[in-house]
Amino acid sequence: MVLTPTRELCIQIEDQAKLLGKGLPFKTALVIGGDAMARQLYRIQQGVELIVGTPGRLIDLLAKHDIELDDIMILVLDEVDCMLQKGFRDQVMQIFVALSQPQVLILTDPSKAVKQLAIWVESKQKKQKLFDILMSKQHFLPPAIVYVGSRIGADLLTNAITVTTGLKALSIHGEKSMKERREIMRSFLVGEVPLVVATGVLGRGVDLLGVRQVIVFDMPNSIKEYVHQIGRASRMGEDGTSFVFVNEENKNLFPDLVEVLKSSGAVIPSRAC
Repeated sequence: MVLTPTRELCIQIEDQAKLLGKGLPFKTALVIGGDAMARQLYRIQQGVELIVGTPGRLIDLLAKHDIELDDIMILVLDEVDCMLQKGFRDQVMQIFVALSQPQVLILTDPSKAVKQLAIWVESKQKKQKLFDILMSKQHFLPPAIVYVGSRIGADLLTNAITVTTGLKALSIHGEKSMKERREIMRSFLVGEVPLVVATGVLGRGVDLLGVRQVIVFDMPNSIKEYVHQIGRASRMGEDGTSFVFVNEENKNLFPDLVEVLKSSGAVIPSRAC
């Protein structure tokens, strides 16, 4: 059984599991909010090899239908720190207690597989620096994600990228409907769109296979979030590259950022030391 903090990540994990199990007697159950509980219950009762779900919906099934989890042999908690931040600790512990003999797998630290390039750029020059990277055959490695700090910023920067560079780009953030976000992700993952401009909605909770590059246009508020963002460029054992724009506005994060850069062997901007 795999537990994750978001619907989107559950859906993508199940999709990948189905691909890996194609041609084998391998059945899955997706247990998330927004889908009919009766159908999810029936699926589990029919017998499956893998359950992928969010803690909240699984607790609902346990409480209302008393499903049996005694046969679960392995429990994987994905993005466990995010689940704790979202207040899922008690729910996760309830699920853990309901298992007979779980084996917990923990994998961490995606940042070391990403080549990090930190660039000192004043705020007024960030757009031009981004355009320079995107128009460079040497430096732009699609499919890529550009991270920004606001929803409005994502929409405005997407339009500016398309107008200035001619690249096809889409923005994705929390104000877009689930249907819109799924279609954007489909277009991105199948290669129809080489670039997505995103807020933190794609920083965690969504697994993006095949992403080669991340550009952190707006440094997030915590170094932990930064590590998760650049980690999008390192999935399934593939190495990736990242650019991060820094300036005096981010000076409160410099000590932690310098440590992350050092650990990966990246060059540290002299003004950040």
